Amino acid sequence: MWQPHLNMLVSKGYRCFLPDLRGHGSSHEPEELTDLEVHLQDVLETLKELDISFPAIFIGHSLGATISLSLAETRPELVKQIFAVGMPAKVLPAVALAFRLFMSSPYEKLRGTDFHKSLPWRQRMMIDTHRHSLGQIVDNFSDLDFISNRVLDIKCPVHFAVGRWDPVAPHYYVAKLHEAMPGSTLQVFEWGGHNFMDQYPEQFGDWLHKYLDDTEGHKDCWAKR
Repeated sequence: MWQPHLNMLVSKGYRCFLPDLRGHGSSHEPEELTDLEVHLQDVLETLKELDISFPAIFIGHSLGATISLSLAETRPELVKQIFAVGMPAKVLPAVALAFRLFMSSPYEKLRGTDFHKSLPWRQRMMIDTHRHSLGQIVDNFSDLDFISNRVLDIKCPVHFAVGRWDPVAPHYYVAKLHEAMPGSTLQVFEWGGHNFMDQYPEQFGDWLHKYLDDTEGHKDCWAKR
């Protein structure tokens, strides 16, 4: 998902690390409880094993954005800057219900079919993802609410981007989160959905380029979903 933007990042002198979360991509799925705390511990364990200079820049999409912000709050010394892409500041009940309905039948019926194999890569990858991984997302993150509960205590610069027509991360909730975080920025992609970086790769790259911290020092970039 980040491949179109790697050339730009590398050309600017960044080293890029692109891990899978557990159960995503090629990562193992141990079929255990996987809430936000588990993901945070996974990320911290992975960071210890990699030659990364801290603080680093974190780019996260959807769940990856939530994890990045939570990491900045609990371990601020690790995070220099955050690009929070399509972050679900608050999940609409209808979205969680629709996902549960999809998992109850269509997911299994589509999996492994010729239609599944013919889908665009992002939709194909979602159906490829382990059922437990998808179930843990809806079970543990459908009640996310960074609007009503509390304001995140984050010191580093945060840059939000969201699609105007994103059902998973409604832009008006992301705008409220932006307003509650002084110093943050917000970019709304007018005709974009949840995966607007696919629809508008050049504009997305321009947004990254605009806010990347080009000051002297280490330039490590950690992108995750």
